[in-house]
Amino acid sequence: MAYLDIQDLSFTYPGKKEKTLHHINLQIEQGEYVLLCGVSGSGKTTLLRHFKSVMTPYGDCSGMIYLDGKNLSQMDAKEQAARVGYVMQNPDEQIVTDKVWHELAFGLENLGYDQKVMRIRVAEMASYFGIQKWFHSEVNELSGGQKQLLNLASIMAMQPGLLILDEPTNQLDPIAAADFLNTIRQINRDLGTTIIITEHRMEDVFSAADRVVVMDQGKVIANDHPGIVGKTLFDKKHALFSGLPAPMQVYYQMGCTGESPMTVRDGRTWLEDVLHGKKRKNGMSLQKEEENSGLWDLDLVGRANLSNKKEVLRIKHAWFRYEKDGPDIIKDLNLHIPEGIIFAIVGGNGTGKSTALKMICGIHKAYRGKIEVLGKNVRKYKSGELFSHGLSMMPQDPLCLFVKKTVREDLLEMVTDECAIEAVVDF
Repeated sequence: MAYLDIQDLSFTYPGKKEKTLHHINLQIEQGEYVLLCGVSGSGKTTLLRHFKSVMTPYGDCSGMIYLDGKNLSQMDAKEQAARVGYVMQNPDEQIVTDKVWHELAFGLENLGYDQKVMRIRVAEMASYFGIQKWFHSEVNELSGGQKQLLNLASIMAMQPGLLILDEPTNQLDPIAAADFLNTIRQINRDLGTTIIITEHRMEDVFSAADRVVVMDQGKVIANDHPGIVGKTLFDKKHALFSGLPAPMQVYYQMGCTGESPMTVRDGRTWLEDVLHGKKRKNGMSLQKEEENSGLWDLDLVGRANLSNKKEVLRIKHAWFRYEKDGPDIIKDLNLHIPEGIIFAIVGGNGTGKSTALKMICGIHKAYRGKIEVLGKNVRKYKSGELFSHGLSMMPQDPLCLFVKKTVREDLLEMVTDECAIEAVVDF
Protein backbone atom coordinates (compact mmCIF):
# COMPACT_ATOMS: atom_id res chain seq x y z
CA MET A 1 0.00 0.00 0.00
CA ALA A 2 1.34 3.43 -0.98
CA TYR A 3 2.19 5.89 1.80
CA LEU A 4 0.47 8.74 -0.09
CA ASP A 5 -2.30 7.65 -2.43
CA ILE A 6 -4.08 10.21 -4.65
CA GLN A 7 -7.13 8.73 -6.36
CA ASP A 8 -8.88 10.51 -9.26
CA LEU A 9 -8.33 13.99 -7.81
CA SER A 10 -9.89 16.87 -9.76
CA PHE A 11 -10.21 20.52 -8.76
CA THR A 12 -11.78 23.66 -10.24
CA TYR A 13 -11.40 27.18 -8.84
CA PRO A 14 -14.58 29.22 -8.29
CA GLY A 15 -15.78 30.98 -11.42
CA LYS A 16 -13.57 28.90 -13.71
CA LYS A 17 -14.85 26.51 -16.35
CA GLU A 18 -11.56 24.68 -16.91
CA LYS A 19 -10.29 22.32 -14.25
CA THR A 20 -6.95 23.15 -12.64
CA LEU A 21 -6.40 19.47 -11.76
CA HIS A 22 -7.62 16.72 -14.10
CA HIS A 23 -8.16 13.27 -12.60
CA ILE A 24 -4.80 12.98 -10.82
CA ASN A 25 -3.85 9.44 -9.86
CA LEU A 26 -0.54 9.20 -8.06
CA GLN A 27 1.04 6.85 -5.52
CA ILE A 28 4.12 7.75 -3.48
CA GLU A 29 5.92 5.18 -1.36
CA GLN A 30 7.24 5.80 2.12
CA GLY A 31 10.76 7.26 2.13
CA GLU A 32 10.67 8.36 -1.53
CA TYR A 33 12.20 11.62 -2.73
CA VAL A 34 9.84 12.88 -5.47
CA LEU A 35 10.40 15.91 -7.69
CA LEU A 36 7.14 17.45 -8.94
CA CYS A 37 7.84 19.74 -11.88
CA GLY A 38 6.08 21.63 -14.63
CA VAL A 39 5.90 25.08 -16.18
CA SER A 40 4.19 27.91 -14.27
CA GLY A 41 0.43 27.39 -14.12
CA SER A 42 0.60 23.63 -14.57
CA GLY A 43 -1.12 22.99 -11.21
CA LYS A 44 1.85 22.00 -9.03
CA THR A 45 1.11 24.25 -6.06
CA THR A 46 -2.63 23.54 -6.25
CA LEU A 47 -1.89 19.82 -6.01
CA LEU A 48 0.54 20.22 -3.11
CA ARG A 49 -1.96 22.30 -1.13
CA HIS A 50 -4.44 19.43 -1.28
CA PHE A 51 -2.04 17.36 0.85
CA LYS A 52 -2.72 19.62 3.86
CA SER A 53 -6.39 20.38 4.51
CA VAL A 54 -5.88 23.80 6.14
CA MET A 55 -4.13 24.98 2.96
CA THR A 56 -6.52 23.46 0.43
CA PRO A 57 -7.88 26.23 -1.85
CA TYR A 58 -11.60 26.85 -2.03
CA GLY A 59 -13.33 25.38 -5.06
CA ASP A 60 -15.00 22.31 -6.53
CA CYS A 61 -13.00 19.21 -5.55
CA SER A 62 -13.53 15.50 -6.18
CA GLY A 63 -11.45 12.41 -5.53
CA MET A 64 -9.72 10.93 -2.47
CA ILE A 65 -6.33 11.34 -0.78
CA TYR A 66 -5.01 8.74 1.65
CA LEU A 67 -2.01 9.17 3.94
CA ASP A 68 -0.65 5.91 5.31
CA GLY A 69 -4.00 4.26 4.61
CA LYS A 70 -6.11 6.94 6.31
CA ASN A 71 -8.38 9.37 4.47
CA LEU A 72 -6.75 12.80 4.76
CA SER A 73 -10.14 14.49 5.13
CA GLN A 74 -10.75 12.47 8.32
CA MET A 75 -7.59 13.73 10.01
CA ASP A 76 -7.96 16.73 12.27
CA ALA A 77 -5.65 19.75 12.06
CA LYS A 78 -3.50 18.58 14.96
CA GLU A 79 -2.80 15.18 13.43
CA GLN A 80 -2.02 16.70 10.04
CA ALA A 81 0.30 19.27 11.61
CA ALA A 82 2.27 16.44 13.23
CA ARG A 83 2.35 14.16 10.18
CA VAL A 84 2.57 16.56 7.22
CA GLY A 85 5.15 19.36 7.06
CA TYR A 86 4.84 22.15 4.48
CA VAL A 87 7.54 24.66 3.49
CA MET A 88 6.41 27.57 1.29
CA GLN A 89 8.30 29.81 -1.13
CA ASN A 90 8.51 32.90 1.08
CA PRO A 91 10.09 32.17 4.49
CA ASP A 92 8.57 35.31 6.03
CA GLU A 93 5.06 33.94 5.46
CA GLN A 94 5.67 31.04 7.89
CA ILE A 95 7.67 32.58 10.73
CA VAL A 96 5.40 33.54 13.63
CA THR A 97 7.71 34.34 16.57
CA ASP A 98 10.47 36.85 17.24
CA LYS A 99 13.36 34.59 18.28
CA VAL A 100 14.96 31.55 16.68
CA TRP A 101 14.55 29.21 19.65
CA HIS A 102 10.92 30.32 20.09
CA GLU A 103 10.24 29.39 16.45
CA LEU A 104 11.80 25.96 16.88
CA ALA A 105 9.55 25.24 19.85
CA PHE A 106 6.36 26.85 18.51
CA GLY A 107 4.96 23.81 16.70
CA LEU A 108 5.74 21.46 19.58
CA GLU A 109 4.02 23.79 22.05
CA ASN A 110 0.88 23.82 19.93
CA LEU A 111 0.88 20.03 19.72
CA GLY A 112 0.96 19.85 23.52
CA TYR A 113 4.38 18.26 24.13
CA ASP A 114 5.83 18.58 27.62
CA GLN A 115 8.88 20.74 28.23
CA LYS A 116 11.32 17.85 28.52
CA VAL A 117 10.45 16.50 25.07
CA MET A 118 10.45 20.01 23.59
CA ARG A 119 13.91 20.78 24.95
CA ILE A 120 15.33 17.55 23.54
CA ARG A 121 13.79 17.99 20.09
CA VAL A 122 14.72 21.67 19.83
CA ALA A 123 18.30 20.86 20.80
CA GLU A 124 18.40 17.99 18.28
CA MET A 125 17.14 20.15 15.43
CA ALA A 126 19.44 23.05 16.30
CA SER A 127 22.40 20.67 16.21
CA TYR A 128 21.27 18.79 13.08
CA PHE A 129 20.74 21.98 11.05
CA GLY A 130 23.74 23.87 12.45
CA ILE A 131 21.67 26.58 14.10
CA GLN A 132 23.67 26.75 17.35
CA LYS A 133 25.50 29.97 16.47
CA TRP A 134 22.28 31.94 15.94
CA PHE A 135 20.05 29.98 18.33
CA HIS A 136 19.28 33.06 20.49
CA SER A 137 19.15 35.56 17.60
CA GLU A 138 16.20 37.72 16.63
CA VAL A 139 14.42 36.37 13.56
CA ASN A 140 14.52 39.75 11.80
CA GLU A 141 18.33 39.61 11.94
CA LEU A 142 18.49 36.46 9.81
CA SER A 143 19.22 36.27 6.09
CA GLY A 144 16.71 34.70 3.70
CA GLY A 145 18.62 31.42 3.66
CA GLN A 146 18.73 31.26 7.45
CA LYS A 147 15.00 31.98 7.71
CA GLN A 148 14.15 29.19 5.29
CA LEU A 149 16.45 26.80 7.18
CA LEU A 150 14.71 27.83 10.41
CA ASN A 151 11.32 27.09 8.82
CA LEU A 152 12.55 23.64 7.85
CA ALA A 153 14.03 22.93 11.28
CA SER A 154 10.83 24.07 13.02
CA ILE A 155 8.79 21.66 10.92
CA MET A 156 11.20 18.75 11.34
CA ALA A 157 11.10 19.22 15.13
CA MET A 158 7.56 17.80 14.91
CA GLN A 159 8.97 14.73 13.08
CA PRO A 160 6.51 14.62 10.15
CA GLY A 161 6.42 11.52 7.97
CA LEU A 162 5.69 13.60 4.86
CA LEU A 163 7.56 16.80 3.99
CA ILE A 164 6.21 19.02 1.22
CA LEU A 165 8.30 21.85 -0.23
CA ASP A 166 6.85 24.33 -2.71
CA GLU A 167 9.80 25.99 -4.49
CA PRO A 168 11.64 26.53 -1.19
CA THR A 169 14.72 28.13 -2.78
CA ASN A 170 12.76 30.68 -4.82
CA GLN A 171 14.18 33.64 -2.84
CA LEU A 172 17.62 32.23 -2.01
CA ASP A 173 20.93 32.93 -3.69
CA PRO A 174 22.62 30.00 -5.51
CA ILE A 175 24.93 29.11 -2.63
CA ALA A 176 22.18 29.20 0.01
CA ALA A 177 19.88 27.28 -2.35
CA ALA A 178 22.46 24.53 -2.92
CA ASP A 179 23.05 24.19 0.83
CA PHE A 180 19.31 24.04 1.49
CA LEU A 181 18.69 21.37 -1.15
CA ASN A 182 21.60 19.30 0.17
CA THR A 183 19.97 19.46 3.60
CA ILE A 184 16.68 18.20 2.13
CA ARG A 185 18.48 15.25 0.57
CA GLN A 186 20.19 14.52 3.89
CA ILE A 187 16.84 14.52 5.70
CA ASN A 188 15.48 12.01 3.23
CA ARG A 189 18.56 9.82 3.49
CA ASP A 190 19.14 10.00 7.26
CA LEU A 191 15.60 10.23 8.64
CA GLY A 192 13.66 8.37 5.95
CA THR A 193 11.19 11.24 5.57
CA THR A 194 9.02 11.08 2.45
CA ILE A 195 9.65 14.24 0.43
CA ILE A 196 7.70 15.91 -2.37
CA ILE A 197 9.37 19.01 -3.75
CA THR A 198 8.64 21.45 -6.57
CA GLU A 199 11.72 23.31 -7.71
CA HIS A 200 12.68 25.45 -10.70
CA ARG A 201 16.37 24.72 -10.08
CA MET A 202 15.89 21.31 -11.63
CA GLU A 203 19.61 20.69 -12.19
CA ASP A 204 20.15 20.65 -8.42
CA VAL A 205 17.31 18.24 -7.68
CA PHE A 206 16.74 16.09 -10.75
CA SER A 207 19.58 13.62 -10.28
CA ALA A 208 18.94 13.30 -6.53
CA ALA A 209 15.24 12.41 -6.89
CA ASP A 210 14.04 8.82 -6.78
CA ARG A 211 11.18 9.72 -9.10
CA VAL A 212 10.08 12.68 -11.21
CA VAL A 213 6.44 13.61 -11.80
CA VAL A 214 5.76 16.11 -14.60
CA MET A 215 2.54 18.12 -14.76
CA ASP A 216 1.16 20.01 -17.73
CA GLN A 217 -2.18 21.86 -17.77
CA GLY A 218 -3.32 20.09 -14.62
CA LYS A 219 -2.48 16.57 -15.82
CA VAL A 220 0.36 14.18 -15.03
CA ILE A 221 2.17 13.58 -18.33
CA ALA A 222 5.21 11.71 -16.97
CA ASN A 223 5.86 9.71 -13.81
CA ASP A 224 9.03 7.65 -13.71
CA HIS A 225 12.75 7.44 -12.94
CA PRO A 226 14.54 10.76 -13.74
CA GLY A 227 16.46 9.27 -16.69
CA ILE A 228 13.32 7.95 -18.32
CA VAL A 229 11.41 11.19 -17.72
CA GLY A 230 14.20 13.12 -19.44
CA LYS A 231 13.81 11.00 -22.58
CA THR A 232 10.02 11.43 -22.44
CA LEU A 233 10.30 15.22 -22.34
CA PHE A 234 12.76 15.15 -25.25
CA ASP A 235 10.48 12.96 -27.35
CA LYS A 236 7.51 15.23 -26.63
CA LYS A 237 9.60 18.33 -27.43
CA HIS A 238 8.30 19.71 -24.15
CA ALA A 239 9.41 23.18 -23.03
CA LEU A 240 10.52 21.74 -19.69
CA PHE A 241 13.31 19.82 -21.43
CA SER A 242 15.39 23.03 -21.55
CA GLY A 243 15.42 23.05 -17.74
CA LEU A 244 16.90 19.58 -17.38
CA PRO A 245 20.53 19.04 -16.35
CA ALA A 246 22.92 20.00 -19.14
CA PRO A 247 24.38 16.46 -19.55
CA MET A 248 20.90 15.10 -20.32
CA GLN A 249 20.21 17.82 -22.87
CA VAL A 250 23.51 17.23 -24.66
CA TYR A 251 23.05 13.45 -24.59
CA TYR A 252 19.61 13.38 -26.22
CA GLN A 253 20.29 16.23 -28.63
CA MET A 254 23.23 14.23 -29.99
CA GLY A 255 20.80 11.46 -30.87
CA CYS A 256 21.99 9.02 -28.22
CA THR A 257 19.65 6.34 -26.91
CA GLY A 258 19.27 4.66 -23.55
CA GLU A 259 19.45 6.25 -20.11
CA SER A 260 21.40 9.50 -20.12
CA PRO A 261 23.98 10.91 -17.70
CA MET A 262 22.41 13.30 -15.21
CA THR A 263 25.29 14.80 -13.25
CA VAL A 264 28.26 16.83 -14.48
CA ARG A 265 30.53 14.01 -13.35
CA ASP A 266 28.61 11.40 -15.36
CA GLY A 267 28.40 13.74 -18.34
CA ARG A 268 32.15 14.35 -18.31
CA THR A 269 32.84 10.62 -18.19
CA TRP A 270 30.47 10.00 -21.08
CA LEU A 271 32.00 12.77 -23.21
CA GLU A 272 35.50 11.48 -22.53
CA ASP A 273 34.44 8.04 -23.72
CA VAL A 274 32.79 9.47 -26.85
CA LEU A 275 35.55 11.89 -27.82
CA HIS A 276 38.61 9.95 -26.71
CA GLY A 277 41.07 9.60 -29.60
CA LYS A 278 38.63 10.88 -32.22
CA LYS A 279 39.85 13.14 -35.02
CA ARG A 280 38.11 15.64 -37.24
CA LYS A 281 37.82 14.91 -40.96
CA ASN A 282 40.79 17.17 -41.64
CA GLY A 283 42.89 15.13 -39.22
CA MET A 284 43.09 17.89 -36.60
CA SER A 285 42.32 16.93 -33.01
CA LEU A 286 39.28 18.48 -31.37
CA GLN A 287 41.33 20.46 -28.84
CA LYS A 288 43.76 21.74 -31.52
CA GLU A 289 40.89 22.90 -33.71
CA GLU A 290 39.33 24.79 -30.80
CA GLU A 291 42.64 26.45 -29.98
CA ASN A 292 43.09 27.62 -33.57
CA SER A 293 39.53 28.94 -33.76
CA GLY A 294 40.09 31.16 -30.74
CA LEU A 295 37.61 29.36 -28.45
CA TRP A 296 40.21 29.25 -25.72
CA ASP A 297 40.74 33.03 -25.67
CA LEU A 298 39.03 35.15 -23.01
CA ASP A 299 38.27 38.14 -25.21
CA LEU A 300 35.64 40.44 -23.69
CA VAL A 301 34.17 41.95 -26.84
CA GLY A 302 32.78 45.46 -26.60
CA ARG A 303 34.08 46.40 -23.15
CA ALA A 304 36.14 49.29 -24.58
CA ASN A 305 33.02 50.89 -26.03
CA LEU A 306 31.30 51.26 -22.64
CA SER A 307 33.28 54.38 -21.80
CA ASN A 308 31.53 56.26 -24.62
CA LYS A 309 28.03 55.54 -23.32
CA LYS A 310 25.88 57.89 -21.26
CA GLU A 311 26.03 57.24 -17.53
CA VAL A 312 22.63 56.43 -15.98
CA LEU A 313 23.75 55.62 -12.43
CA ARG A 314 26.65 56.76 -10.27
CA ILE A 315 27.20 55.82 -6.63
CA LYS A 316 30.00 57.58 -4.74
CA HIS A 317 31.20 56.30 -1.35
CA ALA A 318 27.72 55.30 -0.14
CA TRP A 319 27.17 53.98 3.39
CA PHE A 320 23.95 52.67 4.91
CA ARG A 321 22.76 51.07 8.15
CA TYR A 322 19.25 50.20 9.30
CA GLU A 323 19.70 51.41 12.87
CA LYS A 324 21.68 54.34 14.21
CA ASP A 325 23.88 52.14 16.38
CA GLY A 326 23.65 49.08 14.16
CA PRO A 327 26.28 47.63 11.81
CA ASP A 328 26.84 49.07 8.36
CA ILE A 329 25.10 47.03 5.65
CA ILE A 330 26.51 49.08 2.75
CA LYS A 331 30.14 50.14 3.19
CA ASP A 332 31.78 52.71 0.92
CA LEU A 333 29.96 51.51 -2.22
CA ASN A 334 31.14 52.95 -5.54
CA LEU A 335 29.40 52.12 -8.80
CA HIS A 336 29.22 53.54 -12.34
CA ILE A 337 26.70 52.09 -14.79
CA PRO A 338 26.36 53.27 -18.43
CA GLU A 339 23.13 53.02 -20.38
CA GLY A 340 22.19 50.07 -22.55
CA ILE A 341 23.84 47.27 -20.59
CA ILE A 342 22.71 44.43 -18.33
CA PHE A 343 24.49 44.80 -14.99
CA ALA A 344 24.36 42.02 -12.37
CA ILE A 345 24.91 42.42 -8.63
CA VAL A 346 25.72 39.07 -7.05
CA GLY A 347 26.50 37.88 -3.54
CA GLY A 348 25.29 35.64 -0.75
CA ASN A 349 22.26 36.23 1.45
CA GLY A 350 22.71 39.21 3.76
CA THR A 351 25.51 40.87 1.74
CA GLY A 352 23.47 43.97 0.92
CA LYS A 353 22.24 43.39 -2.65
CA SER A 354 18.58 44.28 -2.02
CA THR A 355 19.58 47.14 0.26
CA ALA A 356 21.73 48.63 -2.51
CA LEU A 357 18.85 48.44 -4.99
CA LYS A 358 16.51 50.13 -2.54
CA MET A 359 19.07 52.92 -2.06
CA ILE A 360 19.16 53.48 -5.81
CA CYS A 361 15.35 53.76 -5.88
CA GLY A 362 15.29 56.16 -2.93
CA ILE A 363 13.48 53.71 -0.63
CA HIS A 364 16.51 53.73 1.70
CA LYS A 365 18.61 56.85 2.25
CA ALA A 366 22.39 56.56 2.47
CA TYR A 367 23.68 58.37 5.57
CA ARG A 368 26.93 59.14 3.77
CA GLY A 369 27.88 59.41 0.10
CA LYS A 370 25.99 60.35 -3.05
CA ILE A 371 23.72 58.47 -5.47
CA GLU A 372 22.97 60.03 -8.85
CA VAL A 373 20.34 58.73 -11.28
CA LEU A 374 20.47 60.28 -14.77
CA GLY A 375 22.90 62.90 -13.46
CA LYS A 376 20.65 64.06 -10.61
CA ASN A 377 21.00 63.32 -6.90
CA VAL A 378 18.35 60.78 -5.93
CA ARG A 379 17.45 62.90 -2.88
CA LYS A 380 16.34 65.76 -5.15
CA TYR A 381 13.71 63.71 -6.95
CA LYS A 382 10.16 64.28 -5.72
CA SER A 383 7.92 61.39 -4.68
CA GLY A 384 7.06 59.31 -7.73
CA GLU A 385 9.35 61.33 -10.01
CA LEU A 386 11.96 58.56 -10.29
CA PHE A 387 9.33 56.18 -11.64
CA SER A 388 8.21 58.67 -14.27
CA HIS A 389 11.86 58.99 -15.37
CA GLY A 390 11.99 55.27 -16.10
CA LEU A 391 13.43 53.84 -12.86
CA SER A 392 11.55 50.77 -11.61
CA MET A 393 12.32 47.99 -9.15
CA MET A 394 10.97 44.45 -9.27
CA PRO A 395 10.99 43.01 -5.70
CA GLN A 396 11.46 39.36 -4.74
CA ASP A 397 7.82 38.95 -3.80
CA PRO A 398 5.55 40.04 -6.70
CA LEU A 399 2.59 40.31 -4.32
CA CYS A 400 4.14 43.55 -3.04
CA LEU A 401 3.17 45.21 -6.32
CA PHE A 402 -0.43 44.07 -6.61
CA VAL A 403 -2.98 46.56 -5.25
CA LYS A 404 -6.13 45.51 -7.13
CA LYS A 405 -8.16 42.32 -7.48
CA THR A 406 -7.74 41.74 -11.23
CA VAL A 407 -4.90 41.99 -13.76
CA ARG A 408 -6.81 44.61 -15.74
CA GLU A 409 -7.33 46.86 -12.70
CA ASP A 410 -3.68 46.57 -11.72
CA LEU A 411 -2.54 47.58 -15.21
CA LEU A 412 -4.88 50.58 -15.23
CA GLU A 413 -3.54 51.61 -11.83
CA MET A 414 0.01 51.88 -13.17
CA VAL A 415 -0.46 53.56 -16.58
CA THR A 416 -1.06 57.24 -17.29
CA ASP A 417 -0.46 57.46 -21.04
CA GLU A 418 -3.77 57.64 -22.96
CA CYS A 419 -2.64 55.14 -25.63
CA ALA A 420 -1.56 52.71 -22.95
CA ILE A 421 -4.90 53.09 -21.17
CA GLU A 422 -6.76 52.36 -24.39
CA ALA A 423 -4.64 49.22 -24.89
CA VAL A 424 -5.47 48.02 -21.37
CA VAL A 425 -9.17 48.74 -21.89
CA ASP A 426 -9.10 46.69 -25.12
CA PHE A 427 -7.37 43.91 -23.19
